[in-house]
Amino acid sequence: MESFVDNLLALVAQYPKSLAFAVFLTAFAESLAVAGILVPGVVLLFGLAALAGGGALSIEWTLFAAFSGAVCGDICSFYLGKRYSLGIKNIWPLSKTPELVFRAEAFFQRHGGKSVVIGRFVGPIRPIIPALAGAFGMPDRRFIGINLLSAVLWAPWYILPGYLFGAAINLKVKLPPHFYLTLLILIFCIALVTATIMQVHWQFRPNGWLYRKCIQYLEQRSVLRHKILNLSSRRDFGIEYPINSFLLFVLSLLGFLLLSLLVLNISELRALDLQVSERISGLYIYILSTFFVAMTLLGDTLFLYLLFGFFILLLLLQGRLQIAVIYVLAGLSMHGLTTVLKDFFAIARPDNPYLPASFAFPSGHTSGSVLVIGLIAAALAREHVPHLRWKFYLVASLITLLIGCSRIYLGVHWTSDVIGGLLLGGAICGFTRLLVSPLDRKPTWQKHWWKVLAGGTAIIIAFYQMIYLNGALLIFSQNFLS
Repeated sequence: MESFVDNLLALVAQYPKSLAFAVFLTAFAESLAVAGILVPGVVLLFGLAALAGGGALSIEWTLFAAFSGAVCGDICSFYLGKRYSLGIKNIWPLSKTPELVFRAEAFFQRHGGKSVVIGRFVGPIRPIIPALAGAFGMPDRRFIGINLLSAVLWAPWYILPGYLFGAAINLKVKLPPHFYLTLLILIFCIALVTATIMQVHWQFRPNGWLYRKCIQYLEQRSVLRHKILNLSSRRDFGIEYPINSFLLFVLSLLGFLLLSLLVLNISELRALDLQVSERISGLYIYILSTFFVAMTLLGDTLFLYLLFGFFILLLLLQGRLQIAVIYVLAGLSMHGLTTVLKDFFAIARPDNPYLPASFAFPSGHTSGSVLVIGLIAAALAREHVPHLRWKFYLVASLITLLIGCSRIYLGVHWTSDVIGGLLLGGAICGFTRLLVSPLDRKPTWQKHWWKVLAGGTAIIIAFYQMIYLNGALLIFSQNFLS
């Protein structure tokens, strides 16, 4: 088998134009019931992705080929299961691995539709799950929807490691001496900020120590208690006060006001911005640039409008008109406020001929992404018991921090711009959640609505990256080379 893999990779390397088809075919076979047990898909995909990362194929087409192959393989497996029902277990080589089929069947019975997503990442049972979904009569539409979502997650998980490995081997850029130190500092700062946010949220969750202290304080003051009670929301697990939202609004607003004063009056802050920009500018590497350009696209105004518009549409379809109106007003207010503040502070961007003519402070990419991603994360988290919500906020925090870091790395904004954007976005997000809280008296994202939101979001991200990533990366590369 090792010799087969080596020979196949060598053959594809001789004909690089066939690489996309090879990735598609491997992903298809690896996802296909029966064949998926025999094909060393993980090894082959890693090798093919490494060839692509060496310059033979762009990351977008590599991911698209893997995504398409996985979707087609699973659909074929699903209809094989529908055609042969549980008799598919008697087809070779499944008939020779009854223990594996039993494990897959138990896994599907335990997790239901979720097993189609989870099963993609669970070793040898991966190609069997779709066939069992068909055999057990899962509805076609439901399977195809879950299949598309799972493939969007699966393709980067299996392709990116090999692609980055291949790109690293062919890296011709000499790393500056401070590269690893700067990278470690960046990772440490992101981890520290994220951990702080999560710890504060954990302490202020219902039943958290600080949350209980706040409630005790309010209960001793009848006027305050009456006002805060009007802002409470309700679920099956009881009444909940929006203390986290209130703190996010107040602390972020105070932080933004303080930073604004520093930006206007402290020249040392501008010197610090310049120093950070000079150190980052020497770290231009194609792989990092690709990653950060992809992240910065998630903060584009057009992308945020598309994502937020889809989110609002789903709210309207569920009859949540008041909440939708408040969210729309919050989004428009954020856009308008950011524009006004940029003109008021009138701080020039870093020296870059490819940048827009607008001013720098605060970063609109960062503030907009904090608001949109924060509101979506809060809406989904609200439907879960308090001790499980941290997962949504963790993901949202990491995404928005990386979007902010991308603006600094690509030389589009100063560090203070990004911090200002984070604080401004946090303030508007917290205030919006305060307004929405008294309207949040019944579950919204029930049944399949959250799956529709997740699937639609994944599709919007995939298509937006496919359309704009290459062009944006070319612009930043030309700017660096010039």
